[in-house]
Amino acid sequence: MILGIVVTVTFIAAGWLTLPEILSLLGADDETLPLALSYLRIWLAGMIFLVIPILGNNAIRATGDMLTPSLIMVLDLGLNVVLDPIFIFGFGPIPSMGIRGAAVATVICRALALVASLLVLRRAKHLLVLERCPWRDLLASWGRILHVGIPASAATILMPLAAGVLTRLISAHGTSRVAAFSAGVRIEHGVVIPVLALGASLVPFIGQNWGADCRGRVRRAIRLAFGASLVWGALCAVVLGLFARDLAPLFSRDPAVIDSMILYLRIVPLAMAFRSISFSVCNSFNAIGRSVHNAAATVVRLFGLQLPFALLGSVLGGFQGILIGVVCSEVLASGITVLWLRRILRTAREPAEAAVVGESLPA
Repeated sequence: MILGIVVTVTFIAAGWLTLPEILSLLGADDETLPLALSYLRIWLAGMIFLVIPILGNNAIRATGDMLTPSLIMVLDLGLNVVLDPIFIFGFGPIPSMGIRGAAVATVICRALALVASLLVLRRAKHLLVLERCPWRDLLASWGRILHVGIPASAATILMPLAAGVLTRLISAHGTSRVAAFSAGVRIEHGVVIPVLALGASLVPFIGQNWGADCRGRVRRAIRLAFGASLVWGALCAVVLGLFARDLAPLFSRDPAVIDSMILYLRIVPLAMAFRSISFSVCNSFNAIGRSVHNAAATVVRLFGLQLPFALLGSVLGGFQGILIGVVCSEVLASGITVLWLRRILRTAREPAEAAVVGESLPA
């Protein structure tokens, strides 16, 4: 947790100092830049409250308790839904804050999630002690964490970086396209939650069984995860495509934004199943200690395929071409990463005795 706070504070400071320049690079103009700054300065400062729940919830999951972290997240998001309109539009003694209010509501909810995570870690799980750790032990622990954490973090950082480049590319086709893209991404984030939950549970399961040399259970878990991702992704693509015209007006009244959102919801969700498989592969890489492979797979997916395909699509077909390019890149990326993971699992040594034990354990 101390390491997480140090890293987070460093990035908050860097982001605070360079925020106007970053937003300008993303395509913010004189009208949108002040609005973005008013939101992000508050949101960025509140990131300090996010790191502890993330680390704490993962530690709780590692004990086999999947329910408690989920409850903390659900309560956090549910309270955010309640507080957002109060701080955005005002209620009683709380004045209307507009877009700044959305950031304030988010920071409040994250602070409460931090308190909840600390209470569970300290009182329920007894994982948090308040004793002083010698510097030598602390640095040795950080070294072991960073051996896996640096490549995994690099892969995670690449995602918003690639999203920023993609947003910049879309901004060349008008602000309505950017608004539609942002809203569409948020809808996708909502419907992909079951797959993300599956990936979160996959990491401790694979990590434990890989460490116990029960490779057969690892392979079965991955196959089940792939199957669930395909089914859920296909179902979401059908539903979002059929109801795109009903969903889009819920996010904007601008006809240009609505038309762009309908286009997004009928094209990009076609890649959801394949993107979910790629996420499961990357989680599997991390779980077996191959975080460098995770980072490499992320680089290939985002910078080797997604952005070049999106750029080509932009030249050939404008906004619609970008969306089609994203779908094509996700299909190719999932195939490449699955083959890569299968090769690693196939060549991994599986002791005969451990294999027999693994087969006898319940999945």
